[in-house]
Amino acid sequence: MNSMNTGTPSVPPISAILASVGGTPKPILHILHKYRPKHVWYFCSAGSRARAEEIQAQLDWHPTPRFIEVERYEELGPCYCELRRKIPEILKETKVAPNEVLVDYTGGTKTMSAALVLAAVEIFQQFSYVGGEQREKAGLGIVVDGREYTLYLTNPWSSLAIREIERAKDLWNSCQFETVARLLQNTAPLVPHKLQFEAIALLAEAMAHRHHLNFGKAESNLRKLRGQIPLLFDGRRDYGLQDFIEQTHELCKQCQLESANNTLLRELLDNALRTARQGRFEDAAARLYRAMEMQGQIWLAEATHEAFINGRLKDRRMLPSQLADFEPCLRPDSQEIRLSLEQTFQALARLGHRRAQDIVTDMQSGRKNSRWRTATEKRNASILAHGNQPIGEDGFKEMKQIAADFLGFDLEKQANPIPPLEPAWLEAP
Repeated sequence: MNSMNTGTPSVPPISAILASVGGTPKPILHILHKYRPKHVWYFCSAGSRARAEEIQAQLDWHPTPRFIEVERYEELGPCYCELRRKIPEILKETKVAPNEVLVDYTGGTKTMSAALVLAAVEIFQQFSYVGGEQREKAGLGIVVDGREYTLYLTNPWSSLAIREIERAKDLWNSCQFETVARLLQNTAPLVPHKLQFEAIALLAEAMAHRHHLNFGKAESNLRKLRGQIPLLFDGRRDYGLQDFIEQTHELCKQCQLESANNTLLRELLDNALRTARQGRFEDAAARLYRAMEMQGQIWLAEATHEAFINGRLKDRRMLPSQLADFEPCLRPDSQEIRLSLEQTFQALARLGHRRAQDIVTDMQSGRKNSRWRTATEKRNASILAHGNQPIGEDGFKEMKQIAADFLGFDLEKQANPIPPLEPAWLEAP
């Protein structure tokens, strides 16, 4: 017999062959003799069961047989369901790894072959089809004995990683970046373009660090990617990937500065919006609360020529005269002057800051009437702060509106969004 492999040049070890049975036994005997597996699993109908047993009897070694017999062999649903029921049982019983199974769909009815492929692509990686250089009936009949060849095929779902890419896209868009990184890292060894999957896994890891406000680790990952991406795409369109990496790398550097700054503030607001989109309103409120405080600290640093940094007074000699009798600043020299959120805006109001004056006026209207204190106290009473009352979506929306009204935050959309994962980032060159 002539034999020819196409597709992947090297075939992994084969411990079992799952084959559909019908018509002539020659193609199945051809594939079985080629790989001589320890196990043979015959997918057959009641009518072709005898042919499967005949094939087994002709083998000059003794593989362990299993017969998956289907009654309604011309109906796709019953064939598929029987395979999906039996295959896991057989794998568990025989302890054969899925990557050691070759699925041959040459024999059987067209429906059986279709059902076998549909069920098998969910589990197995290796497929074969026995074709021929010469057929009976002017090329339309069965393969002439001695003229067979084997088409060795990899599972397109694995080689193209279609399911994994679709799942990664959904996970990415819901900000589950750690899961995306693990998924792509585990998929990388199974695809021809391994380095591309590893690079996007590293990007997902960087986005996870960014989302968790760990900008140092995010920057480290992005620094590696800056050099990798141009080499991987090699002149091909990268759908904005390199620009995104460059911009995010610079953003993460700015977010690591010791003093609060507008880049970090905006990233914190964007993070609050992403976190709320995940339904994590307690965490989103904590980020928004910190952003409200940070805005006051930035304004105070600007108003005092950086006498205050992050709400702390660097040098008492730099204290503005307008704050000389401000109670939080009347402390012994040995005590650090550090202002709380409300104290920060009270200090700014003394310095003539218009937005801060509006906030202080609102706070002085009484706890029941103060919109500002309604927002801040709601957060302070939350489960992740000092109380046990969940904020929920409505509470977060109220905080957003108050922060927008008093501080001028644009909270309708992210300023520096993480774009959706482009499947083209993972496509083979």
